Amino acid sequence: MSPAVYGPSVRGWLTYKVRETTEAVVGAVTGSLAAPRSPLLGRYDDDRRFQYTGRTTTLARAVGSTVGGLPAPPRRGHPWIGWSFSAGGAPGRR
Repeated sequence: MSPAVYGPSVRGWLTYKVRETTEAVVGAVTGSLAAPRSPLLGRYDDDRRFQYTGRTTTLARAVGSTVGGLPAPPRRGHPWIGWSFSAGGAPGRR
């Protein structure tokens, strides 16, 4: 469908899909490291603290199996150790 052409005394508008992107780091996953179900994403704030920012959609099983093994277990000092992530809510400390 092509956009409407402006005509005098005719109201109308054009819509454009805008996509914004940003970089994020996979800080954790739901499911197992061998077959993750949903990557949990974080970004560093201005004070260089790693902050939870959101999650992706649930990965298809084939995709989870393909990327399985890429995430590494958390290292000592990871800021999310001890957190629990629920399926529909914000993360929290255990």
